Amino acid sequence: MNAYLRGTLFFLVLAGLGTEFYFGGRVLKRRFDIEAAMLKAQAESHKAEEAYEKARVENVAARSALASVKLGWGYEWVFQPGGNIGNIQSDAFGVLTVNGLGRDNGLVPVPAPGGTGEVEPIVHVFIPVDENTTRYIGEFKARTGDLQGGSCRLEPNWRLVNGETATWNFTNGARLRAQVPPGQRNSVSSLNQTMIRLFEQNFLTEAHIANQKELNTKAQAGLDARKRELSGDPDGADVADHPEYRVGLVSAIKDLEEERNSIQNDVDALRRGLKTATEARQTLLQTIRQQDGSTSADAQVSQAE
Repeated sequence: MNAYLRGTLFFLVLAGLGTEFYFGGRVLKRRFDIEAAMLKAQAESHKAEEAYEKARVENVAARSALASVKLGWGYEWVFQPGGNIGNIQSDAFGVLTVNGLGRDNGLVPVPAPGGTGEVEPIVHVFIPVDENTTRYIGEFKARTGDLQGGSCRLEPNWRLVNGETATWNFTNGARLRAQVPPGQRNSVSSLNQTMIRLFEQNFLTEAHIANQKELNTKAQAGLDARKRELSGDPDGADVADHPEYRVGLVSAIKDLEEERNSIQNDVDALRRGLKTATEARQTLLQTIRQQDGSTSADAQVSQAE
């Protein structure tokens, strides 16, 4: 084998070894990538299993809590938003006319003790406010005479507050229950009693406010009369001896003070004139005495005085 062939074979061997090393490195890198992805997938799968187990335990606990909460609430009738909700109507006295709830749906009277009649069934009405909040309307009793197979009339079992029915909105649906647990029912009863007391206090407060307004009106009328007495009343009586009836006490007193001041000035002027006349008289007498110089003249002058 000549040198050219040996060189060619050597080059080919080197090229083959380089290609082998290159592809071998790529294979090893790919293997490492696959092993890393497998380890990551195993870790994520393990986390998912733990999360699933935790969610399963929480679900069981939530179902148990829900069952515990529902215990004591009795039978439930749900009216969804839409078609059925038009079957609940309220009048001005708070009486609900419900179509779709009656004897055929489990709303039946309870026999009275001793078989003397029937006790009207109780229904508690709730309405949703949002996705997570429900509002309690109150406790109603179903009128036995209006309790039909698929309809009933529910009458409020408490004293309504003025304007209370205007806040009842059944457009988002409603939930009716046959009973409420004793604890919640006692809370509602206590709240109703508080509302009744507040209603009575509000009534008394409004009456007190009306009385105070009446007293304020009378006081204002008296104040206006006093103001007219002070500042004058164009519509007042025109009495000559009592000008204050028309011009008011302030103007009348002012006029009297001015008249008094004028009289005092006149009196003062008279006093000054009298004093001047007296002084002139005394001077004249002195002059006469000096000119006469006799006692008889003094006596005659004294008699003339």
